[in-house]
Amino acid sequence: MTQKINATDITEDEALNAAFFERADEFIKIANDFCHPDKKKNSESPAQIRSEVSASLLFASARFNTWVASNTFQNSEEMRKSKDDVISYLMQQFQMMLEDNFDEYCEQFENYLRFRKNEEFHHHKHE
Repeated sequence: MTQKINATDITEDEALNAAFFERADEFIKIANDFCHPDKKKNSESPAQIRSEVSASLLFASARFNTWVASNTFQNSEEMRKSKDDVISYLMQQFQMMLEDNFDEYCEQFENYLRFRKNEEFHHHKHE
C-alpha cells in the first residue's frame, strides 16, 4: 500500500523518487492482474502464466525504451550510430535494477513468497 506523503514535507528529489516508485507499482499491479489464472481462457499453470506475462513486460519495456530513445534523434542514421551506446546504457540500468531486486528477494525470500505454498491448491480449485 502506498503511503500518502504531504508534499510540503518532502524535497523535489524525494517527490520525483516517490513518483518513480508509484509508476513502477502501477506497472507491477497490471502485470499481477495478468497473472491471475481466471484472466486466461485455458488451464496454464501459474508459473507458465507468470513466464508469459514476464516476456510481454520485457517486450513492452524494450519497445517503449526504443521509442523514448528514438525521440532524442534527428533521423534514423543518427539513431543507428548511437545504437550501441543506447543499448549499453539501458542494459546497465536494467542490470543494476535487477541485481538490487534480486538481492532484496534473497533477503526477504520467506516473507515475499509466503503464499506460494497454496498456489497449486488454488490453481486446481479454479479448473
